[in-house]
Amino acid sequence: MRIFLSIVALITILGGTVPTSAQGTDKPRSAVRGISYGAGVSAGERITLDAAMKAKSFGKSIRVTGTVTEVCKVKGCWMMLRDASSLVRVTFKDYGFFMPMDLVGKTVALEGVLSVETLTEAEARHYAEDAGKSKKEIAKIVGDKNEYSFEATGVVVL
Repeated sequence: MRIFLSIVALITILGGTVPTSAQGTDKPRSAVRGISYGAGVSAGERITLDAAMKAKSFGKSIRVTGTVTEVCKVKGCWMMLRDASSLVRVTFKDYGFFMPMDLVGKTVALEGVLSVETLTEAEARHYAEDAGKSKKEIAKIVGDKNEYSFEATGVVVL
């Protein structure tokens, strides 16, 4: 009887765990043209990041394109997207998917919401650590600052 109860307890404990892939925490595969992450990007007009900034397309779902300049080196949980004159930090809805580290330099399309956020000094230092910056560079980060932010529901490599 004791063995039976031990087996039932073990099954109950193991049955309550969820594999990391179901939680979206697996490190993504290499960046290959046409690969989608998250919910992907729906059909429709895509505008450049610069055009979205110029039109002040804040707070509504839009589709934009840009070039990835940096990806979180820890697990790909954020990236920086650049266009000719705009730079935005991209995060992923509900921490639901991540980007491959080799995405830097590639053009992507994203769907999500553009906003202006206040980045605290602590957050800025955390992002700098994730980016692999030196302790000296991180120490130079002082005070809060406003930055453009994009919460993506989907990304596709172009």
